[in-house]
Amino acid sequence: MKTVRFISLAVLLLIPALIHAQSFAFKVLASKGSTEVKSGEAWEPLKVGAQLKASDEVKIPANGYLGLMHASGKPLQVKEVGNHKVVDLASQVSKGSSALNKYTDFILSSNQEKQNKLAATGAVHRGVKKEIMLCLPSDPAKAEVVGDRFLALWTADGSATYKVVVMDFGEDVLLSYEVTEPFVLIEFKEKIASTPQILVQVTSSEGNVSDKYTVKRLSGNKRKKIIDDVEDLMQSAQPTGIDKFVQASYFESHLMIVDALTAYKAAAELEPDVYQEEYEGFLVRFGFKKE
Repeated sequence: MKTVRFISLAVLLLIPALIHAQSFAFKVLASKGSTEVKSGEAWEPLKVGAQLKASDEVKIPANGYLGLMHASGKPLQVKEVGNHKVVDLASQVSKGSSALNKYTDFILSSNQEKQNKLAATGAVHRGVKKEIMLCLPSDPAKAEVVGDRFLALWTADGSATYKVVVMDFGEDVLLSYEVTEPFVLIEFKEKIASTPQILVQVTSSEGNVSDKYTVKRLSGNKRKKIIDDVEDLMQSAQPTGIDKFVQASYFESHLMIVDALTAYKAAAELEPDVYQEEYEGFLVRFGFKKE
């Protein structure tokens, strides 16, 4: 009899947790325009951080946007103008669950909270003031990269062109780029692909030269785990703005600063009206840009 009572009590204790776990279909991570939600009879403004139930309905205005995180941990963006039943949106989410739903709180946390985390771990940019400074960690231990490419971004000095040189630790040149904008995507290809650690340096046509920054490509089980996590959240082979934004937040929460920068930039390029502010917010948190 005692066993029966114990089991019954355990079930009763679990019921609230189960109800809570199933109490929402999506959380709102991003919103643009006068998006609205109808939970009962009336439409109300939809705010970032709100939870949507399966019985709700949302309204997207012209040029509006919603970036959502499903209860399973999968992201979904909604851009089509009109009314959408949340249950129909949920049916568009790929099957399976993702561990990334536990990072929703990080995504929705304030800029200050995110900045405090970076500062506490020493991941904030503290390079010596120069005319050209790269938006890369000055501490090589914080400059690990998971992806097949990364964004090299630097302070502009007004030059018409910049030369970006990628070297091995013996300072032999592996690859070089000449660009007119103060950034470039560096791919791990050709000689770089087989080099575990590289040096990146930028020289402007005005004659200014940056320091040499170390970038290390992550390998082994840690890299595999992160890649598996990131691939798990993808809805399709063609990434969307919300995909890249969630990836960026995941990388930032894991202090993968270089990958976070690359993903935030990609999100901003895909949906500039929505994620450009998030990209610039990251640059401020990292200490590369002033508010």
